[in-house]
Amino acid sequence: MPAAKTGADSARRAIDLLFAFERAPLATVRELAEAVEIPVPSAHRYVAMLRDMGLVEEAGRSQYRLTMRVIALGQAARRATTLIDVIRPFMQALAEETQETVLLVQPIAGLPVCTNRIEAPRRLRLSFEVGQYLPPLRGASAHLLLAAQAEEDRLSYIEEAITRGELAPASGIEGFLEEVRRDAGRGWAVSREEIDEGVWSAAASIQNEGAFVGTLSVPCPAFLMDDEKAESIIDAVRKTAQQISETLGS
Repeated sequence: MPAAKTGADSARRAIDLLFAFERAPLATVRELAEAVEIPVPSAHRYVAMLRDMGLVEEAGRSQYRLTMRVIALGQAARRATTLIDVIRPFMQALAEETQETVLLVQPIAGLPVCTNRIEAPRRLRLSFEVGQYLPPLRGASAHLLLAAQAEEDRLSYIEEAITRGELAPASGIEGFLEEVRRDAGRGWAVSREEIDEGVWSAAASIQNEGAFVGTLSVPCPAFLMDDEKAESIIDAVRKTAQQISETLGS
């Protein structure tokens, strides 16, 4: 038993040393030893073991860094975790910060779908529920889903939607395409009473390793919105979407 306990302690120290690179991407053995509060000779032993395993490598000037093998482990962890599992805690925090409902909207079969929702403390009556398709040409999220498509595909998407019976954009097709180009460049969009009467909404794009996966949207009562409130909501949505994208690996 004592030998087993000693082995477990050694493994824990080696892992602690590995995590020390989160705070210092480049570090000497002495710096690593100080970070995890172990003797320098022990740190030398753990670094040698991690190097033999391909997890750390020399970076010059007696410094060490993590190898690409660690990145591969992170990618494997992300693949094992569903997108909703990653995003939902951020949605919850955003709902608490803004005191508004938060939606996750994703493209399914080429159309925007609400795939997750965190209710606001103040109930806001919406015309769609989780799993329901949203109008493809109306709303902030629709702008961003279309913005994620190639420029040459956007017009055919709009025409197909109108052929299926969707209302044409109020700004006209060319005006709508110009709005989409603007929103594509900035990564966020706003809408006012485009889907629900009395509802203003802000949305921002979410990326997963550079690929668009959906939008984070906050619908709010339009009568409560002034310039200061709108700016605050937009800023919160953009920052949260960026945090999610960074967590996903963008």
